Amino acid sequence: MVAGRGARLGLGDGGTIVVPMSTPETTVVLHVDPACPWAWLTSRWLAEVEKVRPVRVETRLLDLAEINRESDQSNETMQRSHSAGERALRVLVMVRREQGDEAMARAYAEVGEAWHERAEPLGELPTLRGALQRAGLDPSLADRALADDSTYEELLELHRDACSADCFGVPSLSIDGGPSIFGPIVDRRVSGEEAGEVWDHVAWLIRRGFFFELKRERKGKAQIGRYRAQTAA
Repeated sequence: MVAGRGARLGLGDGGTIVVPMSTPETTVVLHVDPACPWAWLTSRWLAEVEKVRPVRVETRLLDLAEINRESDQSNETMQRSHSAGERALRVLVMVRREQGDEAMARAYAEVGEAWHERAEPLGELPTLRGALQRAGLDPSLADRALADDSTYEELLELHRDACSADCFGVPSLSIDGGPSIFGPIVDRRVSGEEAGEVWDHVAWLIRRGFFFELKRERKGKAQIGRYRAQTAA
């Protein structure tokens, strides 16, 4: 058998080699919207978790513009943000349709780097084309996605699927087909073994059906490039 991540080979009685049972891989479904900096940081944390724990992350989409359609009518700033996110979501829908889930996850990562870290305007075609190119995809997918009304309809279908899985915001995640839970929220990138340790505790809590919420006051913004640039200015 193959040792799981972090497993060690040792000697048993009589000097025979003992090979530990492989650790089963855990599937995590993460729902995101490109507009949300908190979902972005959670996605980067889980990308690090994949390196140090037997975890496989599947990225799914939730449309914050759809959730907040009514409330955003009185908040122009949030309406612009969510509308830009919706445009990016439609591009991700097209990538998923033509290239599959893994390509969509790569595209989401590059859109996030462009918007959250480099402050390139989310929803604008140059930003979306550039993100697709860095993800190893055809940049013209962005143009085709926004010219095709069916990407919006497909997005709404995916959004309804997320809501039926008890997602009401992002980030939301579920473990091995279990119920969705909102969070966790981290305000900086978490990497290496620290990411694994956070996962160990978060996964333990999520697997307890009686656990619902743990929260404290948030006193600052997410530690991402575009917010740091605003502070510096």
